[in-house]
Amino acid sequence: MLLKNTEHPQRKIKWQQGKVEWTAGLFFLLFLGILLCTQLQIEGYRSTALYLEDALAASNLASAVIDIQEYGISHTVQIADPAAAYVLYEAALKVNLSLNENWECPNRDLISGPVTVEEYIVYNVKDDLVTIYHVGRNGSIWKETGIAGEVRSPDGILIESSSVYSEISFSVEGFLGVTVEARKGKLADIVVNE
Repeated sequence: MLLKNTEHPQRKIKWQQGKVEWTAGLFFLLFLGILLCTQLQIEGYRSTALYLEDALAASNLASAVIDIQEYGISHTVQIADPAAAYVLYEAALKVNLSLNENWECPNRDLISGPVTVEEYIVYNVKDDLVTIYHVGRNGSIWKETGIAGEVRSPDGILIESSSVYSEISFSVEGFLGVTVEARKGKLADIVVNE
C-alpha cells in the first residue's frame, strides 16, 4: 500500500532567471577580494624592501671610514679597520631602522621580529688586487684575496672599487598572521668623486 505524505508535499523547484548571474557575480567578487588582498600584501612587502634597502645603504656608507693616510699617499680608497667599521655599521643600523636593545623594530608592520646581521663584508680594492674581509657577529675577521674584475658580492654585483656589503635577516608578518622569514642585502660602493 502506497501512502502519500500529505503534510509536506514535494515541491518542484523552478530555476529562476538570474541565479546563474548572481552565483557568477559572487564568485567574481570573491576572486577580486582575494586578488586585492594579495596585491596589498605584495605592496607591503615591497615597501618593507625599499625601506630596508635605504637603511642598509645608509648603514654601509656610515661604516665605510676610509684610510686617510693611504688615500693621501696613493689616492686609493680603502676602509681602514674592518672591525671598527662593523661596530659603526651596527650602531648606524640600529638608528636607521629605529631598533631597540633587542634589535626589534617598534613598527611591527615593517619588521615583526628581531633583526639579525647575517653578513658584513668589506672589499678593499688596490690596483688589481681585492682584499675581502668577512666580519663575523662575534667580531672575528677572516681575510681572503681575489683579482679585480673577477670578484663578485653575494648579490652578484662585480666589485670594481672598495665596497661594503651587508645582509640582514628578519621576519615580516603578512596577511592572516602568516609570518615570513626574509633576508635583504645591499652593496655600497665607495668611489672617489673627481
